[in-house]
Amino acid sequence: MRETLLFVGQMVRRWRTTGAIAPSGGRLARAMADAVGPVPDGAVIIELGPGTGVFTRELVKRFPGAKVVAVEINEVFAARLARAAPGATVVTGCAARLEAHLAALNLAPSDVVAVVSGLPLLSLPGDLPRQVLGAVAGVLGPGKRYVQFTYSERAWRRFDVSQFRRHPRRRVWWNVPPAFVLPFTREGSAAPAGPDRTCSAPTASEPVPA
Repeated sequence: MRETLLFVGQMVRRWRTTGAIAPSGGRLARAMADAVGPVPDGAVIIELGPGTGVFTRELVKRFPGAKVVAVEINEVFAARLARAAPGATVVTGCAARLEAHLAALNLAPSDVVAVVSGLPLLSLPGDLPRQVLGAVAGVLGPGKRYVQFTYSERAWRRFDVSQFRRHPRRRVWWNVPPAFVLPFTREGSAAPAGPDRTCSAPTASEPVPA
């Protein structure tokens, strides 16, 4: 209950970056972890937008030999997650600056085996969704997995994911609201290091569901 109240409070204050009406459920968290596939010990899983940590705790539980790096821009969520998920490394910052976050942790993109995202890309402002997807492509080598969840699989198709191969999506009915898990695999050669990105962007004219 306390976690739900925290989520609702932050949703009211920062609805555009929270992008959901309720915390994700355990079934969705398990489906997201399933889509990651095998993870060798010592590899890095990056989680974007962990919020209250439902996915984070499942990733730590499912892959105890991996290093889970959770990137959260909301300071309230990040502070709570650092206490609630001691098995993860919590970074307070922008998801469009993944290479910089890895470097600060003395990690390299070659260490990353998967990126799991709970970010509401459909409701983020301006050019920020493209920046985030570019950052994901920049830290994932060919054959590595990107897993995104969304409430609107049809609307999500507007994004350019030409650097990734889509896999069949999975619908999780027992989530509030029902959600889709969208798995992708990075294709082609590794992306060159891009410019340093920030989370500042113009306000979008009309937000849509996450």
